[in-house]
Amino acid sequence: MGRKVPSKRLRNASHAASRFLAAVISAWFSLDILNYKAIAKVDRKKSKQAAQDQQRHVVNDTGPTLQTAKIIDSKISQASPPVLAGKTVDLTLLTVTRALDSLVVNLCRRSHPSLANTASASSTLTAISRYADTFVFALSSGTVMWAWFYLPDRLPRAYNKWIGEAAQVDHRLIDVLRKAHAGEFIYGEDTGQAHILQGMCSDYGWPLAWGDPVKTTPIPCEIVHMGTGPSCHWHAAVRFSRAFQFALATNLPLQLLVKARNPSFRAFRRACEEAVRSSAFLGAFVGLFYYGVCLSRTRLGPRIFSRETITPMMWDSGLCVGTGCVLCGWSTLIEAEKRRMELALFVAPRALATLFPRDYNANHFWKEKAAFSLSTAVLFTLAHEDSSRVRGVLGRLIHLVLQ
Repeated sequence: MGRKVPSKRLRNASHAASRFLAAVISAWFSLDILNYKAIAKVDRKKSKQAAQDQQRHVVNDTGPTLQTAKIIDSKISQASPPVLAGKTVDLTLLTVTRALDSLVVNLCRRSHPSLANTASASSTLTAISRYADTFVFALSSGTVMWAWFYLPDRLPRAYNKWIGEAAQVDHRLIDVLRKAHAGEFIYGEDTGQAHILQGMCSDYGWPLAWGDPVKTTPIPCEIVHMGTGPSCHWHAAVRFSRAFQFALATNLPLQLLVKARNPSFRAFRRACEEAVRSSAFLGAFVGLFYYGVCLSRTRLGPRIFSRETITPMMWDSGLCVGTGCVLCGWSTLIEAEKRRMELALFVAPRALATLFPRDYNANHFWKEKAAFSLSTAVLFTLAHEDSSRVRGVLGRLIHLVLQ
């Protein structure tokens, strides 16, 4: 009998496994290059520790005096600061997020082939597939905004700065909300924090009693409005307008620059439409956040829950900010579906990064290498077979590079 020729499916599986293994190996060592400084410090520390251990054994063998042994033990036991890694955390989390997205999307497509044809798919499956990116963006952006308020060290410095510029909020108000969350600003108690808001009251011409937690409970919403008047609805509209103008000043020139490669009236009109749409998204994001804060703490929240159930202190120590975080991300519904996908894939890694420290002990670097290597291998294997299996520009880019 002649030798059986392996089936096409078996050959494809073998090739995919080979590509996956090659990608794992190359990604494993490539991350070392970006973290070579931390790795070198770890190696030097291990060499130093080994030399100290050897010295200790030698001294013990020669029978040191009690005083000498104590001195050596003291020097060895002095804990030097740990070597920190984390330079590539953002890159690793981006890769992990994209790999998870690709695996979930391909699994859903295989389990429910009808999703490829919305005409034959059920209404429930269609809704899930259509709004999944919106939900991911809403959850991710809400997590990022919560971190911006209460865990700013978990975000990159440039990201913190950009959010602050878009939000256009008085730093003293943020300081009070953070102190309320930490239990340092308490209604009905003099904790020495009244001067913060009283400084705002002086600048904006409000009664000083508004900023005193002993005399005023809760803080009037007009302080949150920062000079736009007492109406929460008008404040949300003003916030929308300011953020819209802030975003349009950036989006419109960029869109015009992109469309300038093939100039025409149609391209110019499309650039204006996309810039206005994206700017409206950011405006709605900021407006909904502030509107959520006001709705929960003074407008709607106290009418639904009594002061005995949820006190003003509970609202201002985190619940009002949490409400704004929940609402703001749904502004992405203004964007086109393709744009929602891009926004979700952009924000999700940053939200995931808030769950981990920016720096960590370099002894655990192998865990990051494993996550990065496996995720990179998943992306390379899927994109090599079909660029559409990795959503967005990344899939087409990887497919082009591997050809």
